[in-house]
Amino acid sequence: MSKTTPSQSSPLNDWLCYLEQLHPANIAMGLERVAQAANNIDLLNSNSKIILIGGTNGKGTTARCLEAMLLAQGYSVGTYASPHLIHYNERVRVNGQTLPDQSHVDAFYALDQGRGDVELTFFEYGTLGALWLFKQHAVDYVLLEVGLGGRYDATNIVTPYASVITTIDLDHKEYLGDTRELVGYDKAGIFRTNTPAIVGDLDIPHTVTDYGEEINAELILSKRDFHFTPLADGLRWQYGEHDLTLSQPAIPAQNVATALTVLARLNLLPDAELVKQTLAELQVEGRFMQLSQQPLVYTDVAHNPESARYLRTQLMRLKNQGFKIHALVAMLADKDKASVIDALSDVVEKWSCASLDGPRGERAEQLLTLLPAPHSEHSQVFSSVDSALQSLLPQQPKDTALIVFGSFVTVAAAMQYWQK
Repeated sequence: MSKTTPSQSSPLNDWLCYLEQLHPANIAMGLERVAQAANNIDLLNSNSKIILIGGTNGKGTTARCLEAMLLAQGYSVGTYASPHLIHYNERVRVNGQTLPDQSHVDAFYALDQGRGDVELTFFEYGTLGALWLFKQHAVDYVLLEVGLGGRYDATNIVTPYASVITTIDLDHKEYLGDTRELVGYDKAGIFRTNTPAIVGDLDIPHTVTDYGEEINAELILSKRDFHFTPLADGLRWQYGEHDLTLSQPAIPAQNVATALTVLARLNLLPDAELVKQTLAELQVEGRFMQLSQQPLVYTDVAHNPESARYLRTQLMRLKNQGFKIHALVAMLADKDKASVIDALSDVVEKWSCASLDGPRGERAEQLLTLLPAPHSEHSQVFSSVDSALQSLLPQQPKDTALIVFGSFVTVAAAMQYWQK
């Protein structure tokens, strides 16, 4: 395919195809190129206050919680997240809404005209495009979800008003290292001197606190400075003079506690009633999302051991209500598939496996070899999530909940099946 530059009147899809082939590497570590491109078009000179959100899991739900709480108080908010489920536009929201294709085209056109001879990856283009759009909309707050790690991620070119680490676990080991200490050090790279650095992880590696203390960041740590206690039907959050008991949220309580702590530290916490009302209305696509009541079907993006352990707690709630669990798993080949499956092995009665398309997609037959015995002998394999759902749903018993999980790609396929 040629590298003919699209125009400002070209469809968004033409731009996305063009951007995907611009840089030889999908991931290129380092900030010099992306910072130079940002400075070329004056992207870093903005009045918006930026909250950088890093972490292995929980970035999206923490950002969505922060977004909802800020919008409930009348602030304007820009939110950048990745990857998207179905449409690229999902990556950028202004005041809780996605933007039309032309807005993204305008952003990419401005970048292409202004970047000079700087080469950018697809993700770097998306990050700078989001910053361009937020500057155009002059939002009060920008919630910037870190893509990979922290220290060398494209988002780290900004000067944050506060930095957040949600959780720390092993993922992208080829880039970040194979210990939590190495991963934590990389993620701590989003901290800044004399700037709030809120860490929600429940077992914080020493490398995170060591680096934070070394640069004199204002560390606010889970289990030291703020606490959350799971309750039978909710959670209790405590930080400083704040002490709230809340109903069970639709997102992990740990991420709610982290988001509330960020808001409290920045003097942006709504009153207790508004907090409760906002949490009660909060839904995040693809995070233990119910697709159907009859048959009972959920979908979840869980794709690493930590997110699988959280999914297990959600499935245990269904088991305690008397449901059996049938898991349809489809994953990418470069994920820790064995650990993910193992985290759910004691809660799932029946397994099915589906293949994912694309160069990174894992084959169902390979997933089958990772299932615990005797499941590996009795489980079905399917060529796609779509074909699996077509086959499984008509025969699903009323006492069984089907969970479709393993990747953002898997969730997108399940959502599109339902939309059809």
